[in-house]
Amino acid sequence: MKNYHLGLPAWAFPAWHNRYFTSKPSALGSYATVFGTVEGNTTFYQIPDNNTVARWQDSITGKDFKLCFKLPKTVTHQPSPDHRDLTLFFKQLEPLRENLGPFLVQFPASVGPQQLQKIQQILDRLPGQYRYVLEVRHKDFFSQPEVLQPVVQRYGLGLAVMDTRPIFRGDRLHPEVLAALHDKPDVPVWNQVFNQLLFVRLLLHPDLASNAMYIDQWRKRISKALDHGCECYMMIHCPNNLHCPPLALEFHDTLRAGRNDLPPLPPWPVPQQHTLI
Repeated sequence: MKNYHLGLPAWAFPAWHNRYFTSKPSALGSYATVFGTVEGNTTFYQIPDNNTVARWQDSITGKDFKLCFKLPKTVTHQPSPDHRDLTLFFKQLEPLRENLGPFLVQFPASVGPQQLQKIQQILDRLPGQYRYVLEVRHKDFFSQPEVLQPVVQRYGLGLAVMDTRPIFRGDRLHPEVLAALHDKPDVPVWNQVFNQLLFVRLLLHPDLASNAMYIDQWRKRISKALDHGCECYMMIHCPNNLHCPPLALEFHDTLRAGRNDLPPLPPWPVPQQHTLI
């Protein structure tokens, strides 16, 4: 299904190597045999050089795979955005244009409705040939959605959904969750889909029993959005990245159970002999 893209917050994690994926032909190439998209968080910290972009391109040539890169923090997380970095960022990634999914334009919790002009100044500089999803974390945006929604519509954006309910409503004393409670935002979940683009960052709990309700809720929402012709990106997160691949498989199988148009997830490059986690 062309409109359904399932992925993880990274394509390489040390504990995944030789457990789910290999390094042949590359970490990204191995990952891309199973998943159709990924969050590219490395660009938040550093703009890639030509050699790095060329390696990524070689890894996914000929694959129906979408890279969803995050804008550099020098653009979105500084008081004065570095517009030169924004220009360089898109120049460096242009060779990947056939495999570029929506870019994630993420602002920190310190950027609220009073900084709306700053947000729009950055949006004005984004190249028109790509799609974008906006992620905000300031709680006033959620209590005053009428402030943000016209901006989302004007620029044709998707609105990123960061669903952290599983860790904030689940067992907070779980050792793998404690750090995430300080790092991740506890914000409401957007219910509306904008511009036919649904981009979900679902942070699941390492205690698998805590996730069933949320997986089922998102199964229903993704299925409904697909039936309405929306482009859907589902990114499966967990405080411990080790669990992300099997949690993504669980979500996919749950979604498949209610539809007859989704194939199984391809097998892992590393054969699984025992339980997945």
